[in-house]
Amino acid sequence: MKVIVNSLVLILCTALISCKVKDPSEDKPQQQKQDTISDREALIAGTADIVFTITNENQTPLNNVSVDVAGQEYLSDENGRVSISNLSFGNHAVFIAQSGYFPKAGILVNQPNSVTSHIQLETQSANSKSLLFAGDTMFGRRFLDPNLETMGTSVPNVNTALIRPDSAREDSIAITTEVAALFKAADFSSVNLESPITTMPTTVHPTKEFSFFSLPESLQSLTEIGIDYVGLGNNHIYDYLQNGLEDTLLEVSNAGFLNSGAGLSETDAFKTVEHNLDNVNLVLFAATSITGKEHQYTYVADTNKGGAADLTNSAAVKAALEQLDPTDFVIAQMHGGDEYSYTPSPYIGSRFEVLSSQNTDLLIGHHPHIAQGFAVFNEIPAILGLGNFVFDQPRLDTLLGLAVMLDLDTQSQKITRGFAYPIYLEDYKPRFTTGFLSHYLLRRIAELSDDNITLVPRESYAEIYFAANQATKNTQQVTINIDANTDIIDLRQYSPSSAAYVSSIDVNSGSLDTLLVGRDIMVFGDFEDWDNDADTFEVSRWDHSSESVLPCTDKPFNGLQALCSTRDKFDNTPSIIPFRHTMRVMELTDETGALELSKDFSLLTYLQSENGGQLEALLTYTTEIDDLTFAENQIPVSEGGNQPWHVFSHDFSLPSDELTLGPKKLPPRGVKLQFRHYPPNTGEAITRLDDVAMISWQQSINLENGQWKTDKMHGFDFLKVNSSSEVSLTLTFTVLD
Repeated sequence: MKVIVNSLVLILCTALISCKVKDPSEDKPQQQKQDTISDREALIAGTADIVFTITNENQTPLNNVSVDVAGQEYLSDENGRVSISNLSFGNHAVFIAQSGYFPKAGILVNQPNSVTSHIQLETQSANSKSLLFAGDTMFGRRFLDPNLETMGTSVPNVNTALIRPDSAREDSIAITTEVAALFKAADFSSVNLESPITTMPTTVHPTKEFSFFSLPESLQSLTEIGIDYVGLGNNHIYDYLQNGLEDTLLEVSNAGFLNSGAGLSETDAFKTVEHNLDNVNLVLFAATSITGKEHQYTYVADTNKGGAADLTNSAAVKAALEQLDPTDFVIAQMHGGDEYSYTPSPYIGSRFEVLSSQNTDLLIGHHPHIAQGFAVFNEIPAILGLGNFVFDQPRLDTLLGLAVMLDLDTQSQKITRGFAYPIYLEDYKPRFTTGFLSHYLLRRIAELSDDNITLVPRESYAEIYFAANQATKNTQQVTINIDANTDIIDLRQYSPSSAAYVSSIDVNSGSLDTLLVGRDIMVFGDFEDWDNDADTFEVSRWDHSSESVLPCTDKPFNGLQALCSTRDKFDNTPSIIPFRHTMRVMELTDETGALELSKDFSLLTYLQSENGGQLEALLTYTTEIDDLTFAENQIPVSEGGNQPWHVFSHDFSLPSDELTLGPKKLPPRGVKLQFRHYPPNTGEAITRLDDVAMISWQQSINLENGQWKTDKMHGFDFLKVNSSSEVSLTLTFTVLD
């Protein structure tokens, strides 16, 4: 009977499509796949003894310090050491609140090839108070229904949602659990609440493209982590018109939050709110430049209705700020600029400049949903953009934000330093990060900050100084030789640390025709787990739901994990390995405010195979939004077989902006990626990918006398060199301390 069944299947395959038939008697697990799974399971189940030291900034060991590691308390000994036996492999949340030092949140890494050995605390003077600021916050739309783009007049009730109406309080508290300890420890904390709060969403804005609301119970998430103030001066506060604004003001007040930036009248919208912090009177002002004046119902308050305070009403802003007591500490939060931009728009830049001379002491920017840099305007410190804190955007470029703790000297009422914590929104929920993911963001933040800023990356945070040259530079050199051709130099493979940056390039021999610098806009191509939640060694930005695609720890190129694809000769289709997100062109502006777009890219990956099948990459060129497709490009990556780890790269460019799609006339600004691994001709196949990057080539470097130098930290991890002869280069890497 077995022969007859197989014969029938063979006839059908021949008649319909070309396919392979697996003998049911050979239905056994692939050995390579099982070995890979077993290796990873053993690692996840593994433990190790770990010892790390607690020191101050002078590297003096601190004894009797209480350290919380994943909910367990430990005490440092007389040498500052903390010893933990049988600690499971993975990342473990660490929190330290020690008298005389700033609270510290971090990640204790316990992996076979990487172990945290040192945690540094920074001294906090008796006159110091900690002010903690985080970015755009809401608990609506996709939190309530994963499929929503905008919200209407009903309250969603979806079984698979992160927040359900009947359990909204508990669900919302769970969203901020991983970052709660640091916020609770701050003396004052604030977020930009970018959502109406209501249970009666009956008056949705009739012409606004995106409207949303959050349930009142969701505010408990912010109460639980100790938020004191919520800014309401933004372009979503009037999404449900006057009724929604009335509900919001009532619910925010009932929850116990200080607030400013919106009101039922123009006068109320421009009112500030005060908070006494020992002998310092904090005064908080908020306003938005996103007015919605193209609509019948604007987002800002005027003489006839409520709304947000209008930042473009310069006279009203000046009057609100300059009437304040000069002895107050005035914090002005501005909501505006271009969404998804990495630098402030010219208008918002001008507002930072103007408000810095209008009786303010601290300036903070919101709205772009992307973390921007730091600056100083007329001796007033500024956070240019915090990005998202709790938000439901699936865009890749919005997944990394900042929480910034500032050191306020209550005697001088000055801020001279702070601590920037990278925030990773994994499935819309904030997490602290460490390692490469943390350093990737911090180096970019330093690059886009002004020259008055010193940023010193640590493992899970950065020290921020609102003055130049506040760090020691440690350098390390590497010499490399390049053949006569165009080649990509992956600086990640030479750098002494992911916190390091190339500060000089010297040509020892030969000459370069061209030299470009580029950055990875994929970010999550190393398949490592850098956050502080309890999901060990997760790979969440790639779709590996297929049984044939899995994270693997047995033979990574770098770090702890690669991504593996398994096939055998009986499979009829390739395994599909998609990156979950569209990678978008970075929107940067030059000094004049003109948009700078770089559409030249290289796909780079390291790969290894054992009897591997053919591997190809599918690149899809899309619009920035709406996912409209311009073209698809299939790229052969490997013929398969037995291949050691090696690098593959492919150069491409997106089409010109003159080509558009859809009624919005959207240009090509995005690219999607998936790999396809085909079955082998015989036996079992496994192919491993690691350190995948989508390189955006953004600047051309001009050498002077065979040398390029920079004192500015940056996020460029790749060089593209073109030479007509062999070239020897010396790369100097710098790490700040």
